[in-house]
Amino acid sequence: MRIKRFTARDMQEAVALIKQDMGPEAVIISSRWVRGRGLLGFMAPQLEVTAALDEQQASKASLFQQTPAGWTPEDALFTTSADGTQTGQGQDACLRRELLEVKELLARLSQTGRESAVQRAEEDPFILKREQMVAEMEIKEEIVAELISGLKEESVAGRFRHNGAAEAVLIERITRMVEPVYKDDTAARSSIFVGPTGVGKTTTMAKLAAQFRLFHQKKVALSTIDTYRIGAVDQLRTYAEIIDVPLEVAMTPTELKQTLANHKHADHILIDTAGRPSRNLRQVLELKGFIEVIPKPCDIFLVLSCNTKYRDILRAAEDFQRLSYNKLIFTKLDETESFGALLNLVCDVRLPVVYVTDGQSVPDDIKALYPRKLAELLVKGGRADGPSVQAANPRR
Repeated sequence: MRIKRFTARDMQEAVALIKQDMGPEAVIISSRWVRGRGLLGFMAPQLEVTAALDEQQASKASLFQQTPAGWTPEDALFTTSADGTQTGQGQDACLRRELLEVKELLARLSQTGRESAVQRAEEDPFILKREQMVAEMEIKEEIVAELISGLKEESVAGRFRHNGAAEAVLIERITRMVEPVYKDDTAARSSIFVGPTGVGKTTTMAKLAAQFRLFHQKKVALSTIDTYRIGAVDQLRTYAEIIDVPLEVAMTPTELKQTLANHKHADHILIDTAGRPSRNLRQVLELKGFIEVIPKPCDIFLVLSCNTKYRDILRAAEDFQRLSYNKLIFTKLDETESFGALLNLVCDVRLPVVYVTDGQSVPDDIKALYPRKLAELLVKGGRADGPSVQAANPRR
């Protein structure tokens, strides 16, 4: 099997290069749009096509062309005896015949895929690039369909015919898609952080507390009900001392209620919790008693890790719905290259992702999100710069 990669301006040119170099028997096995060469890849994007050639099959095809009419691949699997009768090779002959049939089927499917790719590229290479960009984000198929729909008409109208157009149109569409979820952006005075184990709730809360206290000169108080994890209280106490804010430990809902009363003049009261396995209903419901004593309105943040499989993220989101969380935080963006889970979950649970974290540094590695910044993060990845945490509601 010979495999080779080609780059071209469009699919038509790529097919011509493949035929010239590898012959008509080669098949296209993948294609994608890549950045053009030059400084920072600012030149026009190129189509990268990978082709494969089964040289043994190609040799057989050449042999077939020289055989008499009516000869079939099955004839090669039998020998002719002295009396003129054909004898097969038993099970080996059947197996080889089946393999030939499979190879012929794969060749037909590859040809169909190649023709489809050529047709789409000839219609509009910009649409093919946008489809590739969305696929790399690992966004759900139904969301992809909504984002891509209507792009052909816009492209035909000449609206998106320049470098960066694919990014611009996707940012615009994602922004419009999630804006309704972000209508109510009021920040509550009291906030509690819930979620599975190991997602970084304590560090995330410390980042927010430091931002409010050091950068916005707000009065902040911390509380924790996490008495299960070894060292949890000590870790949070260290953060509290560094940023000079009070910390109280609440063992019961009654103690938490008293803690809230003790800090009634604080601008922000942030409450840490122990991580709970989402499938453990009893442990999840233990938190409900604490949440019920917090005065309303209250922000209940579900904290999730971005480097987790989306199936597990969605399962955790469904299990924690018993706590009536109303906002989302995603952590560990620096540990993944795909942020599609953010958009998937926003669309599935119809709640906003208001903060993301991308490192361990306190208080720096946390950003506030709103519709356009979420869209830019999805499309541009690590190149998107988000605002620092705002003391007031961020502007859109």
